Amino acid sequence: MEQHPIPRQITTFEFKLIGFMTLKQFLYLIISAPIAFVVYMLFPIPIINILLAICVGIVGIVFAFVPFNDRPIDVLLRNFWKRINSPTQYFFRKDNPPIALLQNLFYVNDPHRVMAHIESQKMLSAYLATTKQTFIANQKKKAVQQVVQAPISSLRVNPPKKKTGIFHLPSFSTKELSTPVTTTQEKRPFFIGIVKNNKQIPLPGILIYIKDKTNQPVRLLKSNPHGVFATYSILPPDEYTFEMKDTNNLYFFDTMKIKVSERNERPIEFYSKEML
Repeated sequence: MEQHPIPRQITTFEFKLIGFMTLKQFLYLIISAPIAFVVYMLFPIPIINILLAICVGIVGIVFAFVPFNDRPIDVLLRNFWKRINSPTQYFFRKDNPPIALLQNLFYVNDPHRVMAHIESQKMLSAYLATTKQTFIANQKKKAVQQVVQAPISSLRVNPPKKKTGIFHLPSFSTKELSTPVTTTQEKRPFFIGIVKNNKQIPLPGILIYIKDKTNQPVRLLKSNPHGVFATYSILPPDEYTFEMKDTNNLYFFDTMKIKVSERNERPIEFYSKEML
């Protein structure tokens, strides 16, 4: 069985009805020729009317025979006009009305069920009141509770009396108990920054080169998944150059000079300059 090639653009195929031209090409030529003649007759200046008539004829020929990216010029202009007038941003607005089966529904409580619930609650509270256990306070338990609730400074530990035995309990003072415990302070970063794009979205994986006045790199940082970078190493107060680089080459940044002081409490923010 013989194989035949199938044309790629089947839907846009047009038959050549008039010689080597399609019907659309023939109409462009038929319309442009009278318009060129009218322009030639309207303008009285000899050279200008000829040039304008030629321009109108060339426009008709371009529309009829010259394609752009395998598409006619009229299709290109129509798509360009739609692109200019169409919106570039779309906003999601949730507006989901309830299902018709679930509209205008109301519920009526059963009074017998409500009364049964109230009676069962009363019976349960009466049962708990009759079976409540009474705890008899013990003198030894009271003494232990007083010792536990008393502050440490009021306790007096007396050394134990010497008794005959294998070992003796050591004595201790309350000063050791009242000494404050020193806590380690949390280490804070020297400065912190964040990298975002024009839409306020954090950018992860951005390399930050920090260079001094001699253009020598002193720090190399990288933004985390939240777009935040920080350094805990102290830099001498001076003006440094910050250069940002995206490894994926999707975002581009300007080189900035920022003055770093001994205390940098406010975070440094950088924004990309990609095309919207």
